Amino acid sequence: MKRAIFDQGLKASKRVTLLTILLLQKYKKVIYMSDKIGILAIGHGSRLPYNNQVVTEIADMISKKHPEYVVRAGFMEMSTPSLEDALLSFEGTGVSTIVAVPVFLASGVHITKDIPNILKLDPETNQGSVQMNGMQVKILYGKPLGSDELIADLIFKRAQEVLQ
Repeated sequence: MKRAIFDQGLKASKRVTLLTILLLQKYKKVIYMSDKIGILAIGHGSRLPYNNQVVTEIADMISKKHPEYVVRAGFMEMSTPSLEDALLSFEGTGVSTIVAVPVFLASGVHITKDIPNILKLDPETNQGSVQMNGMQVKILYGKPLGSDELIADLIFKRAQEVLQ
């Protein structure tokens, strides 16, 4: 009796796993937990070193908090590394997917045109790939920061700091 219940549970578990895999494949967002993921924080760039340092520090914070990811920072203009060089810096890291996330508050020409062109993203899917590490590495493109509770909390925190 116990064996029959175990077998039924195992069959149900396999069905759920197969269904999950099929759904993930359908939506083309299959990322296996064993895959090594890269995160590319994209900043605007500035002649002022502090502005670039902020983006680099954010990338470093992500890296320290999530050491299982390979994190890099790149800039659109006036700063190094350029977006192109930052993308190339994933070579040799073993990443199979790179998630490019703009460190911009809202969409503009860089977000909607320039970055997708540099990353050679498909305009329909906002995804692309690059030949690296002897294989095609998938590129996924995130949204700008936008309006978010975390940003609202941070702005309120900054206002409170000034009031004290």
